[in-house]
Amino acid sequence: MQCSVCNHLGAATDVRCIQCGNTLIHEAVGHSEGYRKATDYMDGRLYGGIGAFFGFVIVATLLKFVFVSPWLNDREIYAIAMGGGVAGLVAGRLLLRAKRRGY
Repeated sequence: MQCSVCNHLGAATDVRCIQCGNTLIHEAVGHSEGYRKATDYMDGRLYGGIGAFFGFVIVATLLKFVFVSPWLNDREIYAIAMGGGVAGLVAGRLLLRAKRRGY
């Protein structure tokens, strides 16, 4: 494996560079705290965003096409669907929290 700092060519199984000590295989020694915080932040955004999207789409589809209500116009349907999006966001974050705890 070639070091990205000093370009020393070592064995493919080397965890650290023999010349400069640079970490070559991060999974072997673990990631830094900054990396973990960044991935936790991005996972939260991803799970929340996907949950919000599906919550909005499901509520909007149900109100618009399945439970057709003559007293709700499109603007009111989508306003209610925004509530479904918020509920989906919360559900996505709770799912991520449960996944991290190992449930």
